[in-house]
Amino acid sequence: MVNTAKKFVEKEVAPVALQVDETGEFPGQLFKRAGELGFLGITMPEQYGGLGLDFTTAALIYEEIAKSLPVLTVNMGAHAELAGGLLNMLGTPEQKEKYLTKLCSGEYIFACGSTGPEGGDNHVEHAANAVLDGDEYVINGNKVLVSNIGVADVYIIFIKTSEVDPITRDGISAFIVDKNTSGLTIGSYERKLGWHGSATGTISFSDMRIPKDHLLGPEGKCMQATAVSCTNEFLICGPVGLGMAEAAYQMAFDYSMSRIQHGVPMYDRFQVTKFKLVKMRTMIEELRAFVYGTLADKDAGNLELCEGRMLKIRGAEVAEEVAREAIQIYGGVGCIDETGVERFWRDAKVLAIGGASIEALQDFIGTMMRYGKYPLA
Repeated sequence: MVNTAKKFVEKEVAPVALQVDETGEFPGQLFKRAGELGFLGITMPEQYGGLGLDFTTAALIYEEIAKSLPVLTVNMGAHAELAGGLLNMLGTPEQKEKYLTKLCSGEYIFACGSTGPEGGDNHVEHAANAVLDGDEYVINGNKVLVSNIGVADVYIIFIKTSEVDPITRDGISAFIVDKNTSGLTIGSYERKLGWHGSATGTISFSDMRIPKDHLLGPEGKCMQATAVSCTNEFLICGPVGLGMAEAAYQMAFDYSMSRIQHGVPMYDRFQVTKFKLVKMRTMIEELRAFVYGTLADKDAGNLELCEGRMLKIRGAEVAEEVAREAIQIYGGVGCIDETGVERFWRDAKVLAIGGASIEALQDFIGTMMRYGKYPLA
């Protein structure tokens, strides 16, 4: 699987990576190719077209792709880990047969709308609501900062179906929405610091009518499954950050060996350069151990609620610091987008916020620590 990912990156991803970053266009052809190679259903059941493999395998593939085009892993994660995870946990056999098989193959692209403009990651404050009218739900409201909008064939959305319990968060339901549903409006793409090539924006619902059989899971009871699917997505952010850091480090190391100053490579001329690269490499190896140790525990059957969030935090932090130092080693040319190194810093900065900010994740972990839910081993 890793060899397949390496060949995919070398032959198909790397040649267009800078072009995707420059144009900001969703890399649809690469996404479909990822589906053909099985990368969109790595951990999904074989009966629905997945590979039935473990999270370690998924992480290794995401890591390889992130070394060249991190935004492709963002697109894949929103599709496979977030939307796909919810479908796999909450879907009926009929829903899985209809949707999950097409998700694994890449025939359909999926998006997941969870964030409301009113409360960020606090679903209790969200205003989008659904009212049951006969055999249909009538939905009004909107979701913001949704990945894969416009290109998605199917949206998984979180909507209030009753008053939300602030403790259990009961009252929020998940729905499957096809792209051509009347009352669904797709907004324009946001222009972002990084993640160029991620189709991100707002989706709105105006008296949108959804059949009852498009309810995903029990009414008002989707948030426990969401906690797991979000954790799975956070877990994948660790190897994504690792891949980004490895790429930026390797570029900086190669540049320091080829840049000649006073007749010798920059690496040999300046001790500070060596020290920067040693620190960068140390951070990478620490992150690698954390990523694959945690994923081994995940594959052993543990939820990894806190560790998954820690992987997203640490993956973003390491990627951002290593990429920043790589730009510093390049000097002035590191700020020129044609070199390709500065985009890893931009993508790492968005990784520290997109999908859940570092601070929101720290708050969750801190609460678990406060009430003894995350003790030291």
